[in-house]
Amino acid sequence: MRLRLVRAFRLASRVSPRLAGRLALELFLLPARRQLDAVDAPVLARARASRIRLAAHELQVYEWGTHADAILLMHGWGSHAPRFGAFVDPLLAAGFRVLAVDAPAHGKSTGRQATLELFRAALGAVAGARGPVRGIVGHSMGASATVWQMAESPPAEVQAIVLVGMPRDVAFMMDSFAGALELDARTRAALVAAFTHRYGSPPAAFSAHAVAGRLSMPVLLVHDRADDVAPFAHAQALLPVLARGELVTTDGFAHSGALRDPPTIARIVDFLVRNSRG
Repeated sequence: MRLRLVRAFRLASRVSPRLAGRLALELFLLPARRQLDAVDAPVLARARASRIRLAAHELQVYEWGTHADAILLMHGWGSHAPRFGAFVDPLLAAGFRVLAVDAPAHGKSTGRQATLELFRAALGAVAGARGPVRGIVGHSMGASATVWQMAESPPAEVQAIVLVGMPRDVAFMMDSFAGALELDARTRAALVAAFTHRYGSPPAAFSAHAVAGRLSMPVLLVHDRADDVAPFAHAQALLPVLARGELVTTDGFAHSGALRDPPTIARIVDFLVRNSRG
């Protein structure tokens, strides 16, 4: 599939780099729908599933437990809520209610395209409808959305956040995307121009690092040294920006493996217990 796309964009770029850039933007905003992993099916079967309206979208929300204080789990790009299945029982045992949501155009939520702003809006909608949310655990794009939401429109009851494998900004994500498609320089420039025209600012302006200094609550960074999507250097650069930051470093889990690692999950739960009690 990737090779076919590479060839298609090479041809489109010869005809019109501007058109190729516009087409690349549409593809950049189009996440794949992840299939349910068999290991997550038993946990998912125990969830209470519901729907929340978000503008033109319907969000799929999952809930476990009956405790008052909830932890909200926000997945990354091209993933879905069940990817956090290994977190459910440890969080329940710690006395939390567990919430997870499929972002627009992900999982069982509606839509075809997604953006950082839609991820943010999904977080706000679920926190408002199913709170009180005492802590948020975000992975990758979900971590970026968490930082933006907490920096600009924080639910008052959120007391701590955990950011797993978070990339620096949308510009980095776009550059990685362009590299995967082997876009030439003119098409890359056209892609950035198309994004800037649509959203009013260049991709680099959508930087979690740029707004993270506004966060006053405790923040736990979890990042793997061998992360193949968001380099470990991104976490190292972010840590000094945070007013109350901690870094947990993992090895050998790449971008997503820590989401199934019991010791890492235990450290995350311990952090939330210490910092998210109402």
